[in-house]
Amino acid sequence: MKKRIYLNMALLTSFAILFVSIFFCLVFYYQFSAQIRKDLREKVQLFQNDDIESALNELQYITEGYLRATLILEDGSVFFDNTSTVQNLENHLERKEVSDAILYGYGESSRYSNTLGQQTYYYAVSLSDGRVLRLSKTTKSIFGIFASILPIILIIILIAISICYVVAIRLTTRIIAPINRVNLQEELSSPYDELVPFIQTINTQQKKIEADFVSLQKSTDTIHAITENMNEGMVMVGEGETILSFNKSAAKIFDIDSSFEGHNIRELSRDLSFISGIQNALTGEAKNMVFSKSDKTYNALISPVSKIGAILFFLDITEKVQAEKRRHEFSANVSHELKTPLTSIYGNAEMLFANVVKENDKHYFYKKIMIEASRLITLIDDIIMISELDEKNNIIDFEQVELADVALECVKSLSQKAKEYSINMKVLGKGHIHGNYTMIFEMMYNLLDNAIKYNKQNGSVIIEIEENEQTKITFTDTGIGIPVSENERIFERFYRIDKSRSKKTGGTGLGLAIVKHIVNAHSGLIEIKSKLQEGTQITIIFPKL
Repeated sequence: MKKRIYLNMALLTSFAILFVSIFFCLVFYYQFSAQIRKDLREKVQLFQNDDIESALNELQYITEGYLRATLILEDGSVFFDNTSTVQNLENHLERKEVSDAILYGYGESSRYSNTLGQQTYYYAVSLSDGRVLRLSKTTKSIFGIFASILPIILIIILIAISICYVVAIRLTTRIIAPINRVNLQEELSSPYDELVPFIQTINTQQKKIEADFVSLQKSTDTIHAITENMNEGMVMVGEGETILSFNKSAAKIFDIDSSFEGHNIRELSRDLSFISGIQNALTGEAKNMVFSKSDKTYNALISPVSKIGAILFFLDITEKVQAEKRRHEFSANVSHELKTPLTSIYGNAEMLFANVVKENDKHYFYKKIMIEASRLITLIDDIIMISELDEKNNIIDFEQVELADVALECVKSLSQKAKEYSINMKVLGKGHIHGNYTMIFEMMYNLLDNAIKYNKQNGSVIIEIEENEQTKITFTDTGIGIPVSENERIFERFYRIDKSRSKKTGGTGLGLAIVKHIVNAHSGLIEIKSKLQEGTQITIIFPKL
């Protein structure tokens, strides 16, 4: 702004000085020209009244170096000239001032010399004897006069520009000072009346900008909160496959931190299908693919963004994939487990129907059919129960459950089986939880049943209940034990450590899987300690409600 004011002032001053100089030159020149014409007329009249000879002598004396005097005869030839040799002068009869003097008694004119840049003024009168007396004076033209004073004008302009510079600095400082003191963080007030509309517009725009900024900030915070707290990983990729941003879930998936922004997306994974999907997205083609990372499976959704970038979503489908795998395994195992007793039942029934079994052996075959049918019913019941437990939408009725009462009921139900195996059972302590009685009974029954089936002859099973900050139920047996490598797998469906013993004891392989589901439904934990051929200790921990 200061520079613009200074330039405007300098240009305005320069043009003003130049204009005034030209104007005064014109005025001066025209005044000067009029004065010259007047002087010439007065001189001619003065000489006209005198005797011509004395006038010539006077003229010779007075005009030398000042005026040019020419005496012209009636035929136009020059009789006398005080500045030139008459023989060298041409006939003057055609000169305007001479011809006018002959016709009207006097004549005047002026002529400009382009070569010399001079203006010559002529005034002529007709004498009584018919001759013509002409006086002339030569001066600089208006252009010559202006050229002669141009250096002075330029000096004045330079001085004026210097003054303008100083004035402009001080003036702009004074003009801008109130504007510089304006606080944009507060309601603006105009230091000048001329700026009132401008200030009002700024105030309006500022309020709108502030409102828009608040709205934008809220939207940004909302989007940030959503993206940062969403379980799905999100990565934004720009041109050149550069990572623009990512959320916490994506950082966890790829084990990266905020410093990874700006890196190439290829550094996240070398998977060719993953890289190909990103390249396709950057050219405008969406991609949906399954992507594995760190023992987890993700559904990668890669979508283009206006052909200048892409956005990647990573949905953790590990549980879904594993559940699908478990369903396939479960279906296969169910088919196998159902087929085994059915095959046995069908085979025994077929032999009985064909009457190929001796009368004394029929009782054995009937008993075997009953055992396999009972096993089949138990298996179906377990399958139904575990299917119901798999249903997450099931509503479970909770009540206060006295654990010692449930444990004693289980001991009573399995007393005959324990007697067959010569197993001593004992219940110690007491406590209660907020749970489902039927499910807790099923859990304790299965654990006690396993402790009996996989125990040693004359072994023992102790059920100890402890209630402090947490409620614990510990089943300790003196059985065959569990290898450490199998501790987690025993809760898988249809998984058996000793298949021969399971077949002998009639186990379905679903008991511990049911136990795990029930414990999870009650937000509990399972701990296992076991030594081969020494025994197993399984502890169920429920949170205190």
